Amino acid sequence: MKSNKHSKTNVDYIIFAVKQMKEAIAYGNTPNHCNRNLKIALLQYWQNKELHLHNQAQKKRMLRSQAASRLPLNKCRVEHAVPFTLIIERLMEMKPLTPKGVTKLLQKWFVVRLVTHAEDIRLRENGLRFKMPENWNCKDVFARYKAVGIKMPR
Repeated sequence: MKSNKHSKTNVDYIIFAVKQMKEAIAYGNTPNHCNRNLKIALLQYWQNKELHLHNQAQKKRMLRSQAASRLPLNKCRVEHAVPFTLIIERLMEMKPLTPKGVTKLLQKWFVVRLVTHAEDIRLRENGLRFKMPENWNCKDVFARYKAVGIKMPR
């Protein structure tokens, strides 16, 4: 969707939230204290409106790990293949911050899957709840899952 003077795209709202976060940091806030709006923008304008995968209402449409595919939805957790923290870091570092660049990053990295509670615990116990493996090449979005033996259909 092209943006004109009067209509904003979902990516435009995400860019606005990135700029807000940068201003809040420049004002003296810590990144942890001012990333809430950006997280909400990513969930609302990308996950919900672009991917049509609202966390709860669309769980049945989300792809699952092999182990999660055998369980009822209430026994599965929504998981982002690349943690939010990395996506936010990359958005904050992006120069120039353009709709095309943001879209390309989110299309590549913003991957939502369902995993079992045990798989989620495995990520946490291996220090991969909020980060990718040390040797991550920034290409394989499923690297965390592979590192802890979570089998994910492509």
